Amino acid sequence: MTGQDTQFAPGGGGRHAFVPPPPVGPGIWTRAARERRGGATPAPAPRPTETAGDDFRAAFAARDAKETSRPFDAELDVAEIDERYRPGSTWAARAQEISRSHVIVASRRMCYEERLVVIAVHLIDAKPVPLFGVVRSCDYDGDGLYRVEIELLPMPEERPLLDWIEARSR
Repeated sequence: MTGQDTQFAPGGGGRHAFVPPPPVGPGIWTRAARERRGGATPAPAPRPTETAGDDFRAAFAARDAKETSRPFDAELDVAEIDERYRPGSTWAARAQEISRSHVIVASRRMCYEERLVVIAVHLIDAKPVPLFGVVRSCDYDGDGLYRVEIELLPMPEERPLLDWIEARSR
C-alpha cells in the first residue's frame, strides 16, 4: 500500500475509517435463493411510461393478466351519482366485457374519471341486476362511442339508489 492508501486501510492512521463498497449484483435476493428459502417471487414492477393515461392502462393490463375478463353483451341503463348518492339522468349503454372487479361499457355519452355510476344490467326476462362503481377511464372508441372502464364497488344501501334500481325493474 502506498502512503495515501494507508489512511483508509483498517487500523490505518487516517482520520476516516475504512468502509467497504456496497455489494454488487442481486446477492442473496436472487430468485433461486428465495425459492430455496421457500419464499414467493414478487411480481415484476410495471415499466414506467410517459403519461398518466398510459400508467393507468398498464395497471389495468397488469391486473387483467391475473384476472381474466369475459366478453359480455347486455343492454345497460347507466346514471352518474352525485355526492349525496342521487342518480342523475339515465342513458343507455352496452356492456362489452365483465370481470369480478370491473366492467367495460360502450356508451354514446362520455363520463369523467373518478365519477360514481350506478348500472342496471338488463338480462332477458329478468329483473335488472344493479352494479355500482367508479369510472377509471373513458376513451373515444370511434363511431360516436366511448369505451368506459368502470371499477366495481359494493352497492351502498342509500334510498335514492334503491329507488332508481326499483324504477328500472318496472
